[in-house]
Amino acid sequence: MSWDWSSIWEQSRSNWHWPQLPRPREGRSSCTGEFPFENYRLTLHEDELREGPAYVENLFDHLIVHYLFCPRSLERSGILALAALKGQAAPTGQKDQSRARAVLNIFSDIVVDSFRLERSQEDEEKVLLGWMRLARQKLTASDRLILGFLGEYWGAPLPRCNLPEVDLLLQVFSLGVRDKGLWPRQCQQTARILEPFLSGCLGRGPVPSIEILNGSAHAAPLAFASGLEPEQYQRTLEVLGLQGDLKRWYRDQSCYIEIRSTGRSRKGSYPSSPARWRLTDPMSDLDIAYSMTLGPRLIPGVTTYKREKEFSRMAQGREAVPDLLVVLDSSRSMEGPSIGTKTHRATLAAFKACQFAHQQGSEIAAINFSERYLVEPWTRDLNAVEDVLVEWLCARTSIPGKAVLELAEERPGCLILCITDTHIQNLYQEWELLKKASESGQFVLFCIDQASRDKHVEESLRGLGKVFYINRLEDLVSLVVETTENAYAGESFISSE
Repeated sequence: MSWDWSSIWEQSRSNWHWPQLPRPREGRSSCTGEFPFENYRLTLHEDELREGPAYVENLFDHLIVHYLFCPRSLERSGILALAALKGQAAPTGQKDQSRARAVLNIFSDIVVDSFRLERSQEDEEKVLLGWMRLARQKLTASDRLILGFLGEYWGAPLPRCNLPEVDLLLQVFSLGVRDKGLWPRQCQQTARILEPFLSGCLGRGPVPSIEILNGSAHAAPLAFASGLEPEQYQRTLEVLGLQGDLKRWYRDQSCYIEIRSTGRSRKGSYPSSPARWRLTDPMSDLDIAYSMTLGPRLIPGVTTYKREKEFSRMAQGREAVPDLLVVLDSSRSMEGPSIGTKTHRATLAAFKACQFAHQQGSEIAAINFSERYLVEPWTRDLNAVEDVLVEWLCARTSIPGKAVLELAEERPGCLILCITDTHIQNLYQEWELLKKASESGQFVLFCIDQASRDKHVEESLRGLGKVFYINRLEDLVSLVVETTENAYAGESFISSE
């Protein structure tokens, strides 16, 4: 080649105000229509280089605008992936994630190039150059439909298509592509229109997002998970090429919950202006050196002075923080991991408390109990604790008093958060063990399901420590958060009074 593609990459970056994206690399081969992305890098293949500098600059511009505008972030990609799944007529368990991914990519291509086309005459020429190259290839009905739609939508010299779906797509995009609030609905309708057609060249490859490009997609939280059931959430992440398990579902839901670290500030004093020292003042306050500079004799109340003191708040000091033990009920009566259930709220609260304690430098431990129980002993491994908390054992409620006591005695003064619906069937057999555990640590009990509670069990539990009675399930998370805030602020809030 007589031209350098790396200089064209820099030109494309300058066209879009120098975004911080990694430099592409040159690949050996390419599958037609594949998105040029591999191992957190943009990959430029030989057949694309043969098209010349103008085409390569168009390709670079197209990719850059994906990461700047649509879908840009993993959060936006997830919302659009969910919309593409909803657009399929199949039941939830039979929705095709690969087709949803293709629709999302086609939709984002339409948005990106429509946005570029409106920018300038030069951009319009580059956009049409890319789509005209595609028109020369062997196309499926879905590809011809998209090209026919774009020809009508842009008023461009692209191959026309007589399918009635062209008019439907024109209605979907009649309001333009700049309003991001319209994107989910437009993507859903696009999926519904394209569903009868087999996939073609368009839409292949992974979904672009800046987190995926930077290799951080597996750790990036998705706030929209708070409104999704676990199965729906898992399918949405599969569209993005990510693993969506139950633990990540809870983690992503907890990302919008804030726990404030409000440690107590220290107070310090320092000397300020001089004041008269009188006989009623302590002798230690007398500033002899300063008083002697005012006269040869010390006359009480006349030539005797002291230094006044002022007090101010000093930087917060590092205080010892308690370790955290979470005892979580996962019995059948807790209803299982679905949105709004007792299990969902309790596990979400436990996740957030453990995350906060871990950030404060505490060790954490967890017991998940039903008829049997799972234990994660004291550790700094947050993943291991979350693996225990996320399990739903789904049997009768039998609290393991011995396991609670052993962990509490290993960390005297630890904070013990017990979340249960109080249908504990073996409480009296385990009572002495639980009582000893509450004496070793700070026991806080959250009693869910007040409508069908066991009053005798509830009255007995009052003797263990602080008890919260949850009349509204939606209050559980905020109460656990508030309790954790207070405990790590150093406040003495645990009392059986």
